[in-house]
Amino acid sequence: MQTMREQANIDPLTGLYNRRFCEDYARKLMAMARRKETPLGFIMMDLDHFKSFNDIYGHEVGDRILRHFSKTVTQAMRETNLTARFGGEEFVVLLPDTGPQDCQVVAERIRKAVAHMTVPSGTEKPLPQITVSLGIAAYPAHGTTLDEVLQASDRALNDSKRAGRNRTTLYVEETEAAG
Repeated sequence: MQTMREQANIDPLTGLYNRRFCEDYARKLMAMARRKETPLGFIMMDLDHFKSFNDIYGHEVGDRILRHFSKTVTQAMRETNLTARFGGEEFVVLLPDTGPQDCQVVAERIRKAVAHMTVPSGTEKPLPQITVSLGIAAYPAHGTTLDEVLQASDRALNDSKRAGRNRTTLYVEETEAAG
């Protein structure tokens, strides 16, 4: 029974938690953060130009990149944080008791670690540099529900991509940005 439960919660390729587990766990963490009146940080990450790596080098190399990336992210943060594969090349990090500014520190540490990551290509030709774009949001500063905070971190991630990729962006509400 325990093995089945783990298989249902773990992404088999990366060894990280999957989206369903992440969302369930995030709801519990938000309830605790609400009770304790502490922040809960979210970092949404997307590997830059991942589809082209798959198209040019094949899915085996793409899978190798995802495994190396997962290990690199996990090593770049505290054990109390949780990383999950949200889908494809999109990942989420949950940071209990962590506000927006401290999330930025962690996100930058991850971004730099990924930029220095070396993934064997399996051929004589090395792979180009792999980079990641990151979007940050936090409860309660950027939303009071899981959907609101996830949407905020996703918008910040999209801002990172639009600004040229390989960067970290903290969510800013549209009304703040305009004023």
